[in-house]
Amino acid sequence: MAERKDIEKRKEGEVAASEEKQEHYVRPRTSIYETEDSFRILMDIPGVRKENLEINYNRGELAVTGKREAWDRENLTSCYCERFDGNYRRIFALDNTLDVNKIDAKLSEGVLELSIPKIGAVKPRKIEIKSS
Repeated sequence: MAERKDIEKRKEGEVAASEEKQEHYVRPRTSIYETEDSFRILMDIPGVRKENLEINYNRGELAVTGKREAWDRENLTSCYCERFDGNYRRIFALDNTLDVNKIDAKLSEGVLELSIPKIGAVKPRKIEIKSS
């Protein structure tokens, strides 16, 4: 499993979807863990509601997109702002050792957790040594 590298970077953690649309996305902070049976992806997406989140798999790519809606800033002057309101996206390349039909997604307290099981035949296994 690898993250797709052909998306052009804009600013730190920001990518563009296409030159025509000029849509900008922020790449959420992500951790990937491997267990004996699966890969687990954890993404920080604070403020993104379930209805504003989309996860798609197509032709070996797992795409996670979301949007955090801007809060009302009327009559406010920004002095300093690190928070991002807008679009999020991460794309991962998945190989044929993973069972993409059993991907599980959970959203809890601003963290998206994806679990992607390995196909049984490719799980690591210990080889028993037999005596002759």
